Amino acid sequence: MPPQLAPAARSRAVRDDRIRGMEPPASAASAAGPAAPAAAPAAAPRLSRYRFVTLGVVWCAYLVVFLSRLCVGPLAPYLKEAFHLSNAQIGGLTSATAVAYAPTLIFAGWLVDRIGVRRALLIGTVITGLCIGAVALAPSYGTMLLLLGASGLGCGFIYPTAVKAIMLWFPPKERATAVGVNQSAVNISGMIGAAIMPWLAAAYSWQAGFVFAAGLAFVVCIVAVVLYRDPPPGQSHLKDAPPTPVAEIDQGLPGVTGDEQADRAVVKSGFSAVLRSREIWMMGLAALFLGMVEFAALAQLVLFLNSDWGYSVAAASGMLAFTQFAGAIGKPLSGLWSDRMLHRRRVPALLTMGVLAGLSCVALALLQPGHEWLLWGALFLLGFGAVGWGGLMGTLAGETGGDRAAGAAAGVSAAFFNVGIFLGPPIFGYIVDRAGSYPPAWWVLAGSAAVALVLLLFVREGRTV
Repeated sequence: MPPQLAPAARSRAVRDDRIRGMEPPASAASAAGPAAPAAAPAAAPRLSRYRFVTLGVVWCAYLVVFLSRLCVGPLAPYLKEAFHLSNAQIGGLTSATAVAYAPTLIFAGWLVDRIGVRRALLIGTVITGLCIGAVALAPSYGTMLLLLGASGLGCGFIYPTAVKAIMLWFPPKERATAVGVNQSAVNISGMIGAAIMPWLAAAYSWQAGFVFAAGLAFVVCIVAVVLYRDPPPGQSHLKDAPPTPVAEIDQGLPGVTGDEQADRAVVKSGFSAVLRSREIWMMGLAALFLGMVEFAALAQLVLFLNSDWGYSVAAASGMLAFTQFAGAIGKPLSGLWSDRMLHRRRVPALLTMGVLAGLSCVALALLQPGHEWLLWGALFLLGFGAVGWGGLMGTLAGETGGDRAAGAAAGVSAAFFNVGIFLGPPIFGYIVDRAGSYPPAWWVLAGSAAVALVLLLFVREGRTV
C-alpha cells in the first residue's frame, strides 16, 4: 500500500493539486464514476511577455524612491544658503534616509517573502510620498533631517521587493540584465533631479522640488496597484515561490504552502541562513564601502565642481546628470556582460566596476582646472563604475539567497550598502571642511573602493544559503 500522509499534509496536497489543475475537485471526481485516463495537462497561459510590464512597474517605483533620496545633491547650494549649512551637514541630509532605510531593508526583505510584491510596493511608495511631501514644510534643518530619515522607511521596501519580482518573473539567464535595467532607475532619477530640481528651486523655491517628488510617488503607487501581479502558479522562475492564489483561497497569509505555521518556519529558517552566510556578509561589507563611494560622490559633486572648478550651479548639475547617465549605461551593460559573456558570473564583473570606481576617485583627486576633457572622462568612469555596480550586487545577493530567501538576502545585502550611504557623505564633507580642499576626500573614497575589491575576492559564487 502507498504510504499514508498526515491529515494536514494530505489536505494541503489535495488543495494545491486542485489549484494547479492537476486533478478535479473530489465531488466532481466521484460524480464522474470510474477514473478515466488522465488527460494531457492544459497548456500554461502565455504570460512570459508580461515580465517586461512588471519590470517597468518596479523600475518606476525604484525611480521615485531614489528621486526622493537624490534630490538633495542638486538642491545643495539652495539648501546650504537657506539653512546656513556646512558641507558635513549637507552630507547629513543625504545620509538621513539611510538611518531608517538600512534596518527597513532587512525587515522588508523578510516581509516581501510573506506578503508579496504588490503589497510591498504599495507600502513603500505611500510612505515615501507622505514623508517627502512633508519635507517641503520643514521649518528647520533638524525637522528636515527627521522627515528625510522617516522617508527611508518607505524607500527600504522597494529594493528587496524589486529583486523579488525579478527573481519571480525572469529566468536566470536574464536576471542580471533585468536587475541592471531596474537599477538604472536610480540614475535616471538622478538625471531627472539634476535637470529639474535646480530649475524648480530657481523658479519657485527649494520646496517645489520635494513637492514634485512626492506627487510622482503617489502616481507610481497607483500604477503599481493596477499593473503588478505575481506569475501564475507553476510559471514562477523561483522554485517553491509563494503561490498567491493559494493564499487568496485560504484567506490567510501568503506563504510557501498556505499553512501558516509551516510557512513561518520555512521563512524563519531561510532568514536565519541568510544571516549566517559568509557570502552575504562579504558582499554586504563590499556593498558598504562601494556605497560610501557612490553616495558621497553624488551628494558632493555639484559643490565640488562649483567650488574647485568654478562651474555654475546649473552647469555643475548638468555634469551630475552626465555622471548619472554613465551609471544608467553601466548597470544594464555590466549585467548583460555578466549574463552573456561571463556565463552568469557576477564577482568578476563587480571587481571590474570596483576598479573603475577607484580609478575615477584617484583622477578627481589629481586633476586641476584646465583639463576639462579629462574631467569629463573621470566623471564618466565615476558614473559607470562607482554608480553602475548596484545591479550586479543585487543579482548576486538574490541568487545567493536561493529559492526560499531571495528577498531576505537582497534586503540584508542592501542594508549594508545603506550603512555606507549613511557614513560616506558626511565623512566626505567633514574631510573637506577640515582640510579646506577636496582631494583628501577623494583619496579616502579611492581607499574605500580598494577595500571593497579585497572583500569581493572572498565571495564564493554558486553557494546558496
